[in-house]
Amino acid sequence: MEYLLIWVLGGDVIDSGLRYKSAAKCFSETQNVATEMRDVGLTSPQFTCIPVAKGKDFKIYRKNSNNTRFPF
Repeated sequence: MEYLLIWVLGGDVIDSGLRYKSAAKCFSETQNVATEMRDVGLTSPQFTCIPVAKGKDFKIYRKNSNNTRFPF
């Protein structure tokens, strides 16, 4: 089992591509990144670590929103 770091931005889930061997390692590494972002004046997004079987992909489903500035 691996743990995948996902970011939650504006209701969308984004796969970071970062995988860890334990939930504790995933969480601590993410907390460090969030702290570094705050240190330089950036607001860190929400995150969570989810278990994913080794070798399996995580599928992301975006909600369809017509009021976005981005064409994707």
